[in-house]
Amino acid sequence: MIFQWSIVIAVIVADQLTKYLVETRMHLWQSITLIKGLLKFTYVRNTGIGFSFLANSGKTIEYIILIIVLFIIAMLIIFSFMWKKRNWLFNLSMGLIIGGALSNNAISRVISGSVTDFIQLPYWPVFNVADSCVVAGAIGIGFYFLRRDGRSGKDRIESHNQRSR
Repeated sequence: MIFQWSIVIAVIVADQLTKYLVETRMHLWQSITLIKGLLKFTYVRNTGIGFSFLANSGKTIEYIILIIVLFIIAMLIIFSFMWKKRNWLFNLSMGLIIGGALSNNAISRVISGSVTDFIQLPYWPVFNVADSCVVAGAIGIGFYFLRRDGRSGKDRIESHNQRSR
């Protein structure tokens, strides 16, 4: 279980540290090109949810954030029961999701009312480390269940074939 919580803590530390560095070393809307045509750091404040969805929508966003925080709490409860029963990919993915969600919603948004975003790719909204971890974790969970369900389905077929004989 130390592995799982260390992932959550590492994500929170990395996200909060990178946001702090951007906030203290860049001006709002400042952009620094890292790889021409591919990657920039652009400092923006996001009052909406992931990828600036529903930004500046007033009271609606407060309700959505409340729902997100309740969802995080539910995930933590479920996660605490499931960690012992899953493999490393599941644990890593859930750690990334929970760490990213806690860092963005329970820390940044609750403290300052908005989130610092700074990673900019072409044709994509500006995002941060926590957003990246949530997306990577969701992809990992998808791979985990695809792989697991594939094996389970094969096992069910073999079990059915053995009972049919």
